[in-house]
Amino acid sequence: MSDSRLPTHLVVGGLMRQISAEGGFAVILAKGDPDSGTYILLLRDRTGAVKLVERRPSADFAFEWQVTQEEPPENERKIYDFCDRRSEQDPDLWVVEAQIDDAERFVAQMRP
Repeated sequence: MSDSRLPTHLVVGGLMRQISAEGGFAVILAKGDPDSGTYILLLRDRTGAVKLVERRPSADFAFEWQVTQEEPPENERKIYDFCDRRSEQDPDLWVVEAQIDDAERFVAQMRP
């Protein structure tokens, strides 16, 4: 079963458990609709850089995870401001922030 059929709160909970199992830490910054909300991830690596990761439609009409923004620690406010604006436009949006050692590997292994 695809995660697009699962309630959002279960998908977010599963992502948080996966992050924890890999030695990371995750926190929910914004909680949207528990059943049909969308979700984005802010991944912070050990250098302090922050990546915004979103599920996006791919060329074959499926979904894939993509890093859509990346900022060094001194400019991280740009990503948080973007998330604030998105949350204002979409009250169903979930925003999850995670500290994880290898953000690129984590994104690459995530299933759409």
